[in-house]
Amino acid sequence: MKSSKTRQLLLGVCALVFSGIAGASLMAPHVMAEGLGYRLDTVDALSEFRAVYVGLWAATAACLVVALRRVEQALLGDLCALLVLGQASGRILSLLLDGSPSRRIWPMLILETLGGLALLVVRPSSGPLARRGD
Repeated sequence: MKSSKTRQLLLGVCALVFSGIAGASLMAPHVMAEGLGYRLDTVDALSEFRAVYVGLWAATAACLVVALRRVEQALLGDLCALLVLGQASGRILSLLLDGSPSRRIWPMLILETLGGLALLVVRPSSGPLARRGD
């Protein structure tokens, strides 16, 4: 499907989600961790949590915004889709290796999978840089 506006909307929604997660994790790390079923009871645990939930998610949001602003450069959005799908892939690997997660994880897996795939399916609508692989 070719639509630059739809792809921009998808990129923007993803950026807002990742920004929100990063912001909430910065402000209330213990609450966010407890919502996922684990505790941050050491400095190392807090460091690791902040590295991913604050640092990586904020960087992902920034990449999504760059891709949104340069939507005609399809590769930027494709790379963002890979970041999102990387999470889903890790969850699927865990499902295979560790078993079925709790009900609170399934919506995240579904949203990550659908969001990442939607970004790959919806292509920029025009311009020489809109071709896949550019």
